[in-house]
Amino acid sequence: MKKTYFMRTFNLNIILLAISILAFIFELLLRLALHTWDKAPLFDFKGIVIQIYHGIQNISELAHFMGTVTLVLAVILTAKEWISRIYSDNLLNWFRSVKQTFSLRKFMRQSERSEKIVDAQKVTNFNPINDRFNRSVRLAVVDIHRETAQIFIKVPRTQQTQKILKELEAQIKEEVSSQNPDYIFSNFERHHNQSWLQGTKR
Repeated sequence: MKKTYFMRTFNLNIILLAISILAFIFELLLRLALHTWDKAPLFDFKGIVIQIYHGIQNISELAHFMGTVTLVLAVILTAKEWISRIYSDNLLNWFRSVKQTFSLRKFMRQSERSEKIVDAQKVTNFNPINDRFNRSVRLAVVDIHRETAQIFIKVPRTQQTQKILKELEAQIKEEVSSQNPDYIFSNFERHHNQSWLQGTKR
């Protein structure tokens, strides 16, 4: 099994967009700080103070540059996929793929904490097994095309987390099938540390 371009770039685009947003927010905060600094009454801009001021300006410009570069990269990667969909598939399937990817990740996610009452106090317990499973869930991708549908899930490393995934397979297939009634889905196939679900148009 081989990942499609959409599968290879989906998580990368999310990371690039997150970096871009954080960089622009950081730049905005620095510019607000500089603006407040400029408006401060009777402020003595001398020596080390001017160096700090220019240092913040440089960091602000660097944040802007980083935000712009990561945003442009995300746009280029997405545009390439869009062009491919327009010519060989359907752009609507790209939006369906994004929506169903987030939907599947949410569906598979296991609760990382449980609460119980001990000596009249609420105690929260964290489950490290579910936490490790959820890290793999965050890499799952659904790719819908005109004639085919592919679901990729990264298989967790430990026996306990793999057991959770195995128990969920029937529910995952049912969930994906309900969202894509025009496709017939096979059973899950495992290839090394990857689990695949294939669908073909009826």
